[in-house]
Amino acid sequence: MFSAFFGNLFKDKPDPDRFARKFIDAVRNNGYPHELEYEADTFRIRHANGSYFNLHNAYHAYLGAPRGQQRKALLAFSSLLGVHEKDDAMSWEQTRPLLRPLIRSITQLEEINLHHAEQDGWDAPPMQLKYRRLSEECVELLAVDHPDHTATLTRGPEEAWGVDFDQALSTARSNLRESPDEPFVEVLPGVYQAAWGDAYDSSRALLPDLLHRVPVAGLPVFMLATRDVLLVTGEGDLQGQAQMLELAANAFADGRVISWEVLRYDDGQLHAHVLADAGLRERQRQLRLELDAEAYALQKQLLERVHQKHEEDVFVASFMVHSDDRVSLCAWTDGVASSLPRTDRLVLVMPVEDGEAETLMVDWEQAQAVLGHLLREDIRHIHPPRYLTLGFPDAETRARLQAV
Repeated sequence: MFSAFFGNLFKDKPDPDRFARKFIDAVRNNGYPHELEYEADTFRIRHANGSYFNLHNAYHAYLGAPRGQQRKALLAFSSLLGVHEKDDAMSWEQTRPLLRPLIRSITQLEEINLHHAEQDGWDAPPMQLKYRRLSEECVELLAVDHPDHTATLTRGPEEAWGVDFDQALSTARSNLRESPDEPFVEVLPGVYQAAWGDAYDSSRALLPDLLHRVPVAGLPVFMLATRDVLLVTGEGDLQGQAQMLELAANAFADGRVISWEVLRYDDGQLHAHVLADAGLRERQRQLRLELDAEAYALQKQLLERVHQKHEEDVFVASFMVHSDDRVSLCAWTDGVASSLPRTDRLVLVMPVEDGEAETLMVDWEQAQAVLGHLLREDIRHIHPPRYLTLGFPDAETRARLQAV
């Protein structure tokens, strides 16, 4: 106990800006020759060809590493810059045995989309991102498994390979199946975790037969908490499901988050699993609220950069969480062109004299029938969704709304 205490006491705990400086120094020591520009507001580094490296995962890993292992964690992430420069030259014969499938949060694609919009504007040809939608939050991507790094192919297979995206994913899944068959480890009574530890633990959810061999009560249900944490329990084990939700919540703190969802296979098809207990559903809702708040906060930062660079006068509303009711809400102000996140409740703000304002809070779902014509889903976003305001409801329309 005391060794753990003193280990944490003497660990390096830099603030984000100091960590960014350490990271850049490590990248330079690796011999990276190109320009590096740190952007503190979004905690990322701009490097070659206008690409970005987000520091959030590296920072989480550095802070979470035991004392004496922090430098190793820093070097592992800093060595990723520049490793992809020769990947494009590989032939199909060289690449085929290295293909692997990845499961990621779809918000990762939104970041790429907004980086592109910042650089080139909304009117530029859209990026041709290649992915397979697995669930509301999860997508399957293609990757190349090099000995020292994983190259994610967000644009799919190279044209010179002569295979389409589906063929490449099929090859990737076959390669994953050929990896050694490690057992799932029981981490709590009735709850099991994938134990390969090879950066593809979450990808094993793509192999239903592996999940069905886990000795749980009833059919397996599972969570893709993070890239390295795949949790499995039984559909009939409510205690196991409660423990799985808490393990997922703990894993979220380490970064590399994928999803709050509980999933299952029915006849080989992936579906969302509806938890049978109301208390468990509420706990899952809270996890979703937490992750949605983080996703929308990053999306707002990036979207404001797009608007600033391209001189777009649109207010990007925040995704807020009511501290007492634990529900999400956003504000829609009269006279202000806005981009609204999808929330549980909508606060209509009507400014009056002397800087004061009248407000009306309504349930988003119930208000849709009345206000839907004034909200247009912004299809430029991949996830999470946003809506552009088309005017503001007049007094007669507001009178038809029910306050909450």
